[in-house]
Amino acid sequence: MKAAADAATDKKGHVCPPSNATHPRDRWETAFVYSFICKFTQLRAKVEGLDSPMAFEEALLSPEPNPIITQILARFIQNLRPQTRNLSSDVISDTLAAVMLEYLKTPERSIFWDEELGANLNPFTEMQSGFFAASWDFKLQIMRQFVELQLCHSMQIKAIIDRAWGVIHNKHKKEATTASPPPPDDPQSRENLQLIPIGQDKERKRYWVVDVSPRLYVSTNPWKITATFQTISSTREEYVAVIDRLRDSAPQLKASQRPTKIENAHLNLIEDLDKRLADIDADLLRIQRARKKLEMRNLLIAQAEVRETRTRRKATRPDYAYMNDPLSEDDQDEYQYQEQDDEEYDDQVDFDDMVGFRSGDSSTSNRHAATGKRRSSRAAATNGHRASNGNGRASSEWKGERRSTRLGAPADMQLDEPPPKRARTEDSMVSSNSAEPAPAAQNGKGKGRTSITLKPTETAVETIPGKKKNKYWYYAVEPVPALAAPPPAAAVSYDAREDVPMNGLHIDDRSEVSRDSVQSEDVDIYRRSIEGSLSPASAMDES
Repeated sequence: MKAAADAATDKKGHVCPPSNATHPRDRWETAFVYSFICKFTQLRAKVEGLDSPMAFEEALLSPEPNPIITQILARFIQNLRPQTRNLSSDVISDTLAAVMLEYLKTPERSIFWDEELGANLNPFTEMQSGFFAASWDFKLQIMRQFVELQLCHSMQIKAIIDRAWGVIHNKHKKEATTASPPPPDDPQSRENLQLIPIGQDKERKRYWVVDVSPRLYVSTNPWKITATFQTISSTREEYVAVIDRLRDSAPQLKASQRPTKIENAHLNLIEDLDKRLADIDADLLRIQRARKKLEMRNLLIAQAEVRETRTRRKATRPDYAYMNDPLSEDDQDEYQYQEQDDEEYDDQVDFDDMVGFRSGDSSTSNRHAATGKRRSSRAAATNGHRASNGNGRASSEWKGERRSTRLGAPADMQLDEPPPKRARTEDSMVSSNSAEPAPAAQNGKGKGRTSITLKPTETAVETIPGKKKNKYWYYAVEPVPALAAPPPAAAVSYDAREDVPMNGLHIDDRSEVSRDSVQSEDVDIYRRSIEGSLSPASAMDES
């Protein structure tokens, strides 16, 4: 009795032997984790590159932080701890360890359970360089444990399972509607959530498929400790070769012979695998397009990093004078002294003034003079105006350059003076057609005005009543030259024979020609001469 009790105490639970696989494709945990990703999450459609079990295995083998593994772990952590926010690749290792230790502290057994200690061991103590630098076997074990924790503790995953199997909690509570199980064609239905083999051959080997890819797994009886698991196809060619091999090994039945259950399962397996070829071809075409698009985008990103672009505006103003630049020693020419007479020097200075385009302030003028660049014509014009004589007219220093009347240029030098424009408003029509105003006052001395001598024929006129006085302009009128006076009456000679005056008037009409008529005729001629003028004089006459 005591020996039997000791034997019962030493009996251990079901422990699977360690696997001798050298690649993730030959481990059942790979198919288990990938199947959970396809059935309970949307990561396969959202994560770029996660389009087949082969891509998932390549991500496990990568020793560097991989975006596929990072997003998968982030989804697992959020299912267990929805409030987690910072899940970037540089801190996800610490977050992963913290969430795992939270569940390993409970008495619930995990794959890291120690029989001697009666507790779960911390697998992250041996992880020195982070999760991504660990071996693919360690990554696969952690991800398998996270899948089991989600199936047991994640409220979101448990709700999907309960709805698919029709489990109703708190039946005593009345609810308005009861969630019915989804139909078989729904991705979250009971038929699609189960991971069952697609069939078995006559040797009782199970064939497993996870998605519509050509990946095909084969295993022995999974309920035995000695069960094996391996991959037999990863491409379309290998998949077709498996189908051909099954057809060659199919049992040969006679016409009247009825197949057994094992033989019938073998024939059904061939038929089911053959039906999946159309879906496999469509999925391979989709994967090819997605990868081509991803490669093109990565190529554009690489080209954008290499291409040099101007992202900021220069802080210095561009200088388009490339010759005689003191900053460039190659463009400089040695100065050679040449004798020039005064006339040649003046002509050269005037030419520089005509082609200059820079401002004429003191600082820039000195700088351009020192560097040998062109000077400003505005400064030359100002200097010429200052050198004009007192009567407002330029001296002999004026050359054949465009000058303005306001600068005191003589009439023969005003080459391109535009004609005065006709006024458009009633207020300005008083002075638009009159003689050109000049800024001067009577006798050349006006209060607050520029002193300029009037022409001998001009007369200053007072400002029109009601108009605002101007500081710089006044009205000048040039009168019409005086008409010749008519001959006096005493100078009229008569012809004695015909009694007719010499000037064409009859002697009898002589009394009708009076001095008033002569004056009125002079006034009419004067008014006709200034008709159309809007000078102050005409305005005063009309008033």
